[in-house]
Amino acid sequence: MRLAILLGTYNGGRFLREQLDSLFAQTMKDFQLYIRDDGSTDDTMLIVKEYQQLHPNIVKVEDEGKNLGAKGNFERLLALTDADYYMFCDQDDVWLPDKIEVSFAKMKQMEQRYGDIPLLVHTDLEVVDEDLNVINASFWKYSRVLPQVVDENIHYLGIANSVTGCTIIMNKMAKQVAIPFPEQIYMHDAWIALCVMKYGKMGYINMPTIKYRQHSSNVLGAIEYRFSIK
Repeated sequence: MRLAILLGTYNGGRFLREQLDSLFAQTMKDFQLYIRDDGSTDDTMLIVKEYQQLHPNIVKVEDEGKNLGAKGNFERLLALTDADYYMFCDQDDVWLPDKIEVSFAKMKQMEQRYGDIPLLVHTDLEVVDEDLNVINASFWKYSRVLPQVVDENIHYLGIANSVTGCTIIMNKMAKQVAIPFPEQIYMHDAWIALCVMKYGKMGYINMPTIKYRQHSSNVLGAIEYRFSIK
């Protein structure tokens, strides 16, 4: 089993240590952490080098590309890495200790059920403020999206995406049907979910596996849709 955690960084020094500490405190430790920096001007890369000295499973992706933005950064990480399974990691969140373990267990269940097709698992999130104080214990309840409905209907997914990138684990076949990303998409998570729904299967875990930090520099934070799908 080769699991790649893909971490895209950009001026993330303020919160990066907490995120990295949460990765290396996981109950399941068999992973490679691939980091691509998107042109940081703060101390982000100094922090990465500090952790590289402590953890040999950190790989800094050397890529001479320009500043690509969050979507482009994750696309490059996907394209430049090879693994059996992939997880996306934002620089400012905190993973709960069993995030990898429970996500991978669900993935194995889906493999047994569906076989060798594109597969994706995603989870709920705990919405927190800058200091990790809880805003809402369930992002899905906060955003009023029902993943058990959205995940089964590609039309609902297009307007009420319940798949947040930093909760995803997906297999290699999911990667193959999702890249390259079209230029017109806004973020990677909804696009990947649409591709997997078209060619494979999605599953969800109805519990948070991550502290989803909300702050002034979020690329895309917790959105309250204010409607329910029935």
